[in-house]
Amino acid sequence: MIPVNRLRTIHARVQALDPFRADIGLAALFVVASVIEVFAVPARGDDYAVTVAAAVVAQSALAWRRRDPLVAAVVFAVPTALQAALGGFLTQDTTVGFLAAMLLLYSIGRYSEGRTFRLVFPLVVAGGGIALVIESGLERSEYFFWLACLYSLPAFVGRGLRNRARLQSELREKTELIERQRADRARSAVEDERERIASELQAVVANSLSAMVVQAETVPRVLAAGEPERAEQAFAAIEETGRDALVEMRRLLGVLRRDGDRPELAPQPGLGRLEALVERARESGLDVTVREEGDTRPLAPGIDLTAYRIVQDALEAAAEQGASKAQVLVRYGERDLVVGVRDDREGGASDRLPGLRDRAKLYGGYLDAAPSGEWFALRASIPIEHEAVLTGQGS
Repeated sequence: MIPVNRLRTIHARVQALDPFRADIGLAALFVVASVIEVFAVPARGDDYAVTVAAAVVAQSALAWRRRDPLVAAVVFAVPTALQAALGGFLTQDTTVGFLAAMLLLYSIGRYSEGRTFRLVFPLVVAGGGIALVIESGLERSEYFFWLACLYSLPAFVGRGLRNRARLQSELREKTELIERQRADRARSAVEDERERIASELQAVVANSLSAMVVQAETVPRVLAAGEPERAEQAFAAIEETGRDALVEMRRLLGVLRRDGDRPELAPQPGLGRLEALVERARESGLDVTVREEGDTRPLAPGIDLTAYRIVQDALEAAAEQGASKAQVLVRYGERDLVVGVRDDREGGASDRLPGLRDRAKLYGGYLDAAPSGEWFALRASIPIEHEAVLTGQGS
């Protein structure tokens, strides 16, 4: 088990190496092995210096086998042919040079493009073949046999592996594209169906509310006519219709809920829970002070929730951006509710601010946020005068 893990570790490290650096190391090994082998072979009147020099240059071509096959072919073929003409014996009695040629030909087939392959493959074959003919005195028939059987084989093996890898890559890309398109179509179908269902349920809820309004309008008339039983029936119908509308509204919200969303079972927060929000901010290291002005009074649930979310987002953004202190202002005016938060953060507004600005606009208000001196100030104003009008009517 341990040897297998070690082999896996070595393989992972090799895979993580830069290809060019790995090829430089490989070329260095071939250079050293080729020089040692040259000195181990009897000269028989050949030139050691020329052979060693050609071995060093030719084997170093492996460093460019993947990065630039054309450079590798030139660096290998030219000194190999030249040393044979100058009395060398690099291809006649050595094995390392032959192995280097096989590896280089394989690399040319594996990593070169079509035009480059058609250029560098004959170049390497010609360089090696010329050296063989000069050093060994081979006949042309033997030369072509050697060329066909040995030099061509590794190049075409590399070419085949290259085509196979390219085909697998194209198939993988097409498969991924098909999967993405299928997922997009499924998502689009789900969204379209959700919109259709939401539209239908919205119509159902609107019709139910219209029926409730009509039934409620009949109550004063039947009471004035002295028919309390009909009034009770109207109230019962209003109750039943309202209950059905509530069920449909919950179903509508379930349709609009995205995958992964969880239903909120806890009541929606409001300014009544502001102190708890401030305490959590203080526990996170933010020094928060709160000031309330005006006559505190109940707010509509939507306005109450919006004000709470504005303060929550401002305090969270302040803590995220390194603020040390913050000041919160809540002012209950006769016609509007003003919420202000300022802190000494170093950055700007949070990404959630546009959503809060839209929520404030939904209730006819506005929200501004910008640096102000050493502070970052946020201020929101939401009209609440319609609540006073409703209260006055109820009294």
